[in-house]
Amino acid sequence: MGVKVEAKEAVGTYPCMENTMNRRLTLLIATSLSLLSAGAFAQYTGPGATHAVTTVAEARDQRDDQPVVLRGTLVARIGHQRYRFKDATGEIDVEIDDKDLPSHQAVSATTVVELHGEVDTHRFKPTDIDVDHVRIVGTR
Repeated sequence: MGVKVEAKEAVGTYPCMENTMNRRLTLLIATSLSLLSAGAFAQYTGPGATHAVTTVAEARDQRDDQPVVLRGTLVARIGHQRYRFKDATGEIDVEIDDKDLPSHQAVSATTVVELHGEVDTHRFKPTDIDVDHVRIVGTR
């Protein structure tokens, strides 16, 4: 009375299941690698980098921490390290640390400046710009 038992493969190893599992695994790996490599496409945004000039109107619609370059004038000082900036499309408040202002030349309401910084969005107050670098372009 010999009973012969044949071992069957586990459920996950059926040939028809292998293709589905391999596809899922490949998709998971590819997705993970693409997310990890997204930082490799970041652009240099420091001094010397070329930036497209952004307008005030465009800056207001950007997401938080989006790099911007604004060209216009600082029309008023509205507080400690806070200024009102104006270009052809409107006005926006900017925050400029004293160390980021040019020390070799005075800046007036007629001095055309280029501000390099990031958009700073807030929940309960208007969007403003956190300026990292100020470059004097000329006067009007």
